[in-house]
Amino acid sequence: MRSIVVSSGKGGVGKTSISLNLGIALARLGKKVIVVDADVSMANIGILMGIERTPLTLHNALMGEVPVDDAIYEGPAGIKFVPSGLSIARASKISFSRFEPIIKELEEKADFVIIDSPSGLAIDAETALKSAKELIIVAIPEPTSVADALKIKQMAEKYSVKTLGFVVNRIIGEGHEIKTKELASLLEANVLAEIAEDIQVRRAGSSQQPVMSKYPNSSFARAMNKIALDLCGGASAVAQGKPKKGLLESIVDKLKQIFKR
Repeated sequence: MRSIVVSSGKGGVGKTSISLNLGIALARLGKKVIVVDADVSMANIGILMGIERTPLTLHNALMGEVPVDDAIYEGPAGIKFVPSGLSIARASKISFSRFEPIIKELEEKADFVIIDSPSGLAIDAETALKSAKELIIVAIPEPTSVADALKIKQMAEKYSVKTLGFVVNRIIGEGHEIKTKELASLLEANVLAEIAEDIQVRRAGSSQQPVMSKYPNSSFARAMNKIALDLCGGASAVAQGKPKKGLLESIVDKLKQIFKR
C-alpha cells in the first residue's frame, strides 16, 4: 500500500505522462494500481487515455457528493484511475481537506496509488504532496526546473514525505543542459531515470493513447519499465557521485538558503 506523488515545480516537464505510464508499467508487473489526477484545474489523465466521458470525478468526491469509489474507472492494462473534472466553476468549490482522507481510502484498495500532482506550490499541489508517503520529482535539465525541484523536495521534507528520487526528462543532449550528475548532487537525490526528448511521447498524446500502449519499445516506455521494476524491488536506482563544485552549484547553494528562511 504505497502512495507516490509525482511532482514538479514547473509545468511542461512530462509529469502527467510519467504518472500515467508508470502506473501502466506497474500494473503489467501484476500490481493493483490506482492513478489519481490531482490537477483539479487542468485535468489531463483521462484525455491522454482517450477517455473523455467520466460522469463522476474527483471533484464530486472532494465536494462530498459521492464516495470516491463512484469516481474510479478502468484504464489500460487493468489500472484504475480517478479523473478530475474539466469544469473550472466546480473546481473553485471543492474542499481540499477531503483529499488526504480520500488517498488513505484508496491506499486500502491498491498496491500503488500514483498521484499526478498539479505543477507549482499552490494549495492544490501542496495538498497532493502531503497526502502521499513518497515522492518522485520530475525535472528537465535547466536551471529554473532545478530551482523548482528543490522547492518541491524541501516541501516534501516539511511533511515527512520520502523522496524516492528524480526523473530527468526531455534531454536534448545540448551542451548548455545541466548534467545528470550535477542534478543528483544539487537535489541530493537518486536518479530514477534519464529520458531523452522522445517524439513518440507527443505522438501518443496526440492520438490519445498511453505511450506504454502505442509505443511499448520506445525509450520513454523502457524508462517507465525500469522505474516500475525499481519500485517493486528490482535493480536499485542509480546514485550519482558529487561533481566538482561549479557556478551552478554555488547558485543552488544560495537558493537552498533562501528556501530555508
